[in-house]
Amino acid sequence: MSGPAGGSTAMRTARRRARLLAGLIVRPGDGWLAVRMVGWRLALPVLKRRMTLPRLVSLMWQGEQARAPSPERQARVAELTTSVFRSDHRDRPGNCLDRSLVLYRYLSAAGADPKLMVGMRRGEQDALRGHAWVTVDGEPVEESTEPLEEFARLASFRGDGVAAPVR
Repeated sequence: MSGPAGGSTAMRTARRRARLLAGLIVRPGDGWLAVRMVGWRLALPVLKRRMTLPRLVSLMWQGEQARAPSPERQARVAELTTSVFRSDHRDRPGNCLDRSLVLYRYLSAAGADPKLMVGMRRGEQDALRGHAWVTVDGEPVEESTEPLEEFARLASFRGDGVAAPVR
């Protein structure tokens, strides 16, 4: 469907997201990082259906190439990931596992020691709801801690992509 002068909804959304991303790009490296994140956003739905979660987490780990930790770089990675994976649709929230895998990848490359957490909780009408998030130094990145307390942790992957004991 197209609107009168604005083009299709998808095009308006793409233009709005491009403007938002452009506002976050401070250095040339930020642009290249955003492009790579978009690539992962496109590839992860296919990879998740072809690989086990531990194998996928191991693929996403970039710590061997890590530089010295930089809080500024880690904050920039978190902002760009949030923007790339943001969903404008009320009934289609962004995919937390995809977002968390990309955040895990680029935080590890930025010198952080991220952990990928996977949990479940009971939702409406007793339906199970899953969630994935990333922590650094025990603190969730780009998440509020309050709702996370409702999730029973099923899996935790430490910095090298290996499953860690769930606490």
